[in-house]
Amino acid sequence: MTSVHEPASEDPFGLVLGGLAFGLVLGLALQSLVGFAVRTTQASAPPAGALDLESLPARILLLGTLFAALAAGFATWSIVSPLRHPWRQGMLAIIAALGSFALALVTQPIDRLLGRPGLLGLALMAGAASAFLARRLGARPSA
Repeated sequence: MTSVHEPASEDPFGLVLGGLAFGLVLGLALQSLVGFAVRTTQASAPPAGALDLESLPARILLLGTLFAALAAGFATWSIVSPLRHPWRQGMLAIIAALGSFALALVTQPIDRLLGRPGLLGLALMAGAASAFLARRLGARPSA
């Protein structure tokens, strides 16, 4: 017999790790797309003389980074919803959102070494990994 506070899944540890992995990889894919969009807009504009937070690349970077982190958190919240415990879901969503932001640091050396094609390749690989995890986690039996 299960109580109200016990998770509905037979393997909550696997669900938690899978949900975090899904959120982190999805966030990395989205952060890579943000970097690709920034570099694409910068390629078609003259070089900036000074820092301009009202320029299109800056807006894409700031808003896109925020959106990618929020999407990673929301996706993790949704995947771990069989836990039926809002505090745990919220904690895991926050970890995934902030973790995806930290994981976005990977995009900087890839951008420097491989440029825009490297960012697009990273986005495609991370997107494929997140699709695989979503399919695998979506097929989980619930008690």
